[in-house]
Amino acid sequence: MKYKNRVRRVFNTYYDFRVRIVTKEVDQSIMNKSLFLNIIRNLKEIEDRRDFMNEEIGLDMTTYEDKFFAVIEDLFKMNFNKAQIGIIQAYIYEATRPEDWDGTVTIEVSKKDIKTFDLKTPEELWSVLQILSKD
Repeated sequence: MKYKNRVRRVFNTYYDFRVRIVTKEVDQSIMNKSLFLNIIRNLKEIEDRRDFMNEEIGLDMTTYEDKFFAVIEDLFKMNFNKAQIGIIQAYIYEATRPEDWDGTVTIEVSKKDIKTFDLKTPEELWSVLQILSKD
C-alpha cells in the first residue's frame, strides 16, 4: 500500500484531480516465464563461476554445490516432464559451451515432425519447453 500513496502523492503534485490507483495481478504464465528465465540465468552464472574456480584457482566446488543442484533439479521435476528436463540440463551444463555446440537443438515435436530450434538464450529455451509441454 505504501507505493500507492507515493504514486498518489506524485500525481497530486502535478495534477489537480483525484486519482484512484488499482493494482492488477500479473498473469501466472508471464510470472512463470519470468521466474524461469531468472533461474536459468542464475544457474548459468553459477556453472560458469564453478568452471572458473576449477580452472583458474584449482578449487572444485562440485561436492559443495551438489546438494543445492539436486534440490533445484527436484523442483524442476515437479514442474517439467522428462523431455523438458533433458533440454534444461543440456542447456545449462553442456549446450552453451561454444566449442561443443552450434546453438541449435533438434527435437521430435510429433510422431512425424522433427524440427530444429535455436537454443542460444534462456528465452529460446523457454519457447522450446512450451512446445515440449504439449506432449
